[in-house]
Amino acid sequence: MKVTSKLTLGNSEYVFECDEKSEMESLNKAIVLADAPTICDECKNDNPNMFKFATNKTKEGNIYVKVHCEKCGADANLGQYKTGGFFWKGFEKYVRPSA
Repeated sequence: MKVTSKLTLGNSEYVFECDEKSEMESLNKAIVLADAPTICDECKNDNPNMFKFATNKTKEGNIYVKVHCEKCGADANLGQYKTGGFFWKGFEKYVRPSA
């Protein structure tokens, strides 16, 4: 089943198309992706224009997708279940350990 969902985050609009064998999997992915967090757990920012998608890829090939709060620098990472599907983790602010 093919499901299309939209999300506006910051100054960008994203369109997600999910086409899984299972109707529930298609719905699950489309809903989770379109419902990215827009209230920061760290600074309580709720201005939708102050969030953006960000991503990085490690040398090992791991890909990380996150929503970035431009007010405080915290990120909400997109997690992936081993059995398939996605979920959003809460916002966390990475603090480098001092040397």
